[in-house]
Amino acid sequence: MTNLMSSSEFVKSFPSSADPIESTIRPNEAVRKREYSLLEADSLREVRIRTLSHWPHVIPYAESMANAGWFSCNISDRVICIYCNTICHQWTEADDPIKVHTELAPQCPFVLSLRDIKTPLKIVNTSLNQLFEPLHPNMANIIHRQETFANPMWTNTSPSIDDFVRAGFFFSGVVNTVTCFYCNGSLHTWGTDDNPLVEHARWFPTCIYARQACGEQLYQRILMAKKGLLTESKLTQDELDRLVAARMDLPIVQRLSSQYQLGIIKRCFKEQLRMKNDDFASDLDLVMACYIVQAQIDNIQGFKDRIIVPSKHRRSENSIQESNELRGECLVCLTEEKQVACIPCGHMCACVPCGYALKSCPVCREKINCFLRINT
Repeated sequence: MTNLMSSSEFVKSFPSSADPIESTIRPNEAVRKREYSLLEADSLREVRIRTLSHWPHVIPYAESMANAGWFSCNISDRVICIYCNTICHQWTEADDPIKVHTELAPQCPFVLSLRDIKTPLKIVNTSLNQLFEPLHPNMANIIHRQETFANPMWTNTSPSIDDFVRAGFFFSGVVNTVTCFYCNGSLHTWGTDDNPLVEHARWFPTCIYARQACGEQLYQRILMAKKGLLTESKLTQDELDRLVAARMDLPIVQRLSSQYQLGIIKRCFKEQLRMKNDDFASDLDLVMACYIVQAQIDNIQGFKDRIIVPSKHRRSENSIQESNELRGECLVCLTEEKQVACIPCGHMCACVPCGYALKSCPVCREKINCFLRINT
């Protein structure tokens, strides 16, 4: 286990009864008004992401939970914010992690820090070269891709040509091999039950076109199916006890023992080994695991109603109506639903396959730099 200096300082600076990040929150003295800057170390954000490595849901997905400040408690889908000690579980696909956090704890330092961040609309990948430069630009047009399947060498009857085309593929001219116009990924030996779009995302998960064509929910499910559901270790209780005992002499344990009961430290090691079959990635991971366990004990105190179910606290919104106003038929094919917004103008105009063939927005004629996949 790596012995990080930062984790040692973390243990010495923040007793278990205190907010571990309290000293990193500073009023913005330059403007002298009620604003906050949350100086969160990258290492702590990385720990938060790692706690969500076994997050059980596709939507909301782990990245969105981490971005909203939630740490996993390693008990089903229970999460906690270490800045306000809000604890939630029983998440549904309709729950927006940031909205939930904001509504439940509007004065949370993490929430306050989000208000001052002018975040642009999130694009799937920030690599401009990868985002906006298809490797086969002449095949960006859906009709051009469809024409390639007129080649007599194409003999497959299922999946349909339309399925291949909408998945971004054109016929390469070689033994039923198709190639993506965007990422240049090629696949062959198709079965009648294969889904071209699913296989595209499965084999080439970094392809921006495939991800946007799938939509985030389907894309995340494909990734989860590919890596398989991570199963818990089959270690026996005796084996777990032996492995935990072997770690109780580590220097970090000696430092933590002055802050937490040994039972809490043992519990953290046991859950880590049982669920992930691996040691903590750093000392800071163990420190935060102990803090999270202690915070749950202190804040729940045996009362289950102190663990909030977001859907029961969600405020009524007009999101469905707003979504319907945004949606409508693709302005190009007039059959599929609008799925992408043009950037920078922001007009929602086309489905993914048609959108990627456009050079300018059909609404305002402004040049398109990239597309934003809208999921509602």
